[in-house]
Amino acid sequence: MIGLPSATRETDPFDLCIVGAGAAGLSLAARFIGAGLKVVLLEAGGARQTQASQALYEGELADLAAHPYLHHYRVRALGGSSRIWGGRCIPFDPIDFAARDWVPGPGWPISLESLTPYYVAAQTAAEAGPFDYDPRTALPGRQVEWAPGLDGPLLETRLERFSKPTNFWTRYGDALRTATDVWVAPETPVLAIRLSADGSRVDHLEIQGPDGGRRPLTARRYVLALGGLETVRLMLASRDVKPAGVGNDHDQLGRYYMTHLAATYGQVSFAGPPSSIAHNYERDAAGVYVRRRLAVSAEAQRRLGLLNLIFRTHPADPMDPAHGDSILSAMYLVKDLVLYEYSRRFREARITGADRLRHVGNILRHPGRLAHFGWIWLTDRILADRKLPSVVLDSDRGRYALEFHAEQAPDPDSRLTLADTLDRYGIPRLKIDWRATPRDIESIQAAYALLARELERTGVGTLDYDPEGLARATMKAGAYGGHHLGAARMSARPEDGVVDENLKVHGVDNLFVASGAVFPTSSQANPTLTIVALALRLADHLRAGLAPAAALRAPSFQGDPPRQTAPVS
Repeated sequence: MIGLPSATRETDPFDLCIVGAGAAGLSLAARFIGAGLKVVLLEAGGARQTQASQALYEGELADLAAHPYLHHYRVRALGGSSRIWGGRCIPFDPIDFAARDWVPGPGWPISLESLTPYYVAAQTAAEAGPFDYDPRTALPGRQVEWAPGLDGPLLETRLERFSKPTNFWTRYGDALRTATDVWVAPETPVLAIRLSADGSRVDHLEIQGPDGGRRPLTARRYVLALGGLETVRLMLASRDVKPAGVGNDHDQLGRYYMTHLAATYGQVSFAGPPSSIAHNYERDAAGVYVRRRLAVSAEAQRRLGLLNLIFRTHPADPMDPAHGDSILSAMYLVKDLVLYEYSRRFREARITGADRLRHVGNILRHPGRLAHFGWIWLTDRILADRKLPSVVLDSDRGRYALEFHAEQAPDPDSRLTLADTLDRYGIPRLKIDWRATPRDIESIQAAYALLARELERTGVGTLDYDPEGLARATMKAGAYGGHHLGAARMSARPEDGVVDENLKVHGVDNLFVASGAVFPTSSQANPTLTIVALALRLADHLRAGLAPAAALRAPSFQGDPPRQTAPVS
């Protein structure tokens, strides 16, 4: 059902209140349809993204060059950031859950085995096809290796899969609209978490009602699923009972903030026929887009003390007209038509008028190539339900730019805190002091050196790069947008983190977190699939602990239900 009645009676609370209607919150809420429980899902935004709502995400950065602005890469609306994500789905690796003495912190208090059934369910939720990331079984009869002869004990080819990409409100909205036991309340921001006097439980949430006034909402259990930044902000700002914030008894909340480190640097040249390099998108038997990537193996990570990392090929820099490619020049010239989150680097760079003319010249010299690509992009991307994920171009010389996507080590000084400025609700804005450590940079340099050695040893090719230039390019790229991880991390001991192995906030009996903020480490993997898997695991834990009512009844409210102020699509 859509809409929240005007006021609740404390004697008749909801069984469960979920805050945030993004991938985690919607996946979790959908698991409670028909469960015989009274569930409410609160979303601060409405049916569509608006500038006024996005402005509430604005905050401060300790280093303007290191991290994207806080109101980018997030969406305050039904569906959350799943409205703009690229759809890349990858599970964490077994080594990410294992004890690693070269990675700071206590690591994960849960095993991969305990999460695997939920990865399978998350794969279905994300519409990303079978839970199979091995090219030998996912693509039977096709080439296994990224580059023939390169796979071995230290480097191995794996797959990444792609969702449609799925907007999770589109995925679950119809079912939630018609559910009789789940209420979805858009444009209902949570302003504070109010604890009991002794701080051991959430007494109620303070929300803004449809009339603009503040009022309480009470439930037996609460789940914060506002994303890796906003969840932490709300917990830090709710400090009437706990002066340091909810879940911050041991000064862990906001610390260990991670993203990923990613950049395109260096040139890899393959010795074999250009057609032998299997780096482009393919479809599996289910019609799902997959792509090969080269991973640094667990053995290599242990042997060399490396953080997790993968490599992909990447087109030449579209900004530099020296590439001579009409497709890349067109990409650069139409950058303002692309979502900021995917064109940030192009938009913020400046080129000369002469270079702009060279881009036009590239297009005029090769119009047929551009027209062919345009038709493919129209049919396979713009008009398709399951969309071609991105631009990947073959090289007739077997030479490619190299892209990496790397784990970042947990660092207690990389952190989120509250700023002195307030938003229009009177809530302190967030301040981000994101940091990369020498360990991060040295691990990336060592991975490049490993790849260079293996390319030469196997005769597969060569890698042209400069270690110091790699370090500079990594730091220039800064924090990877949209991956907000670790600032409310999971831990077995309260002294080491914010939530326990069941995502319950340490010391608060009825408060849980479903967000990338709970990740103790970041892996090489994009986080959405793991976030959804953890949310589904939490749903089963909560369902086991919340006995269904003997006879389902709608919550009692004071006053009539308000009219919906905006269409929900």
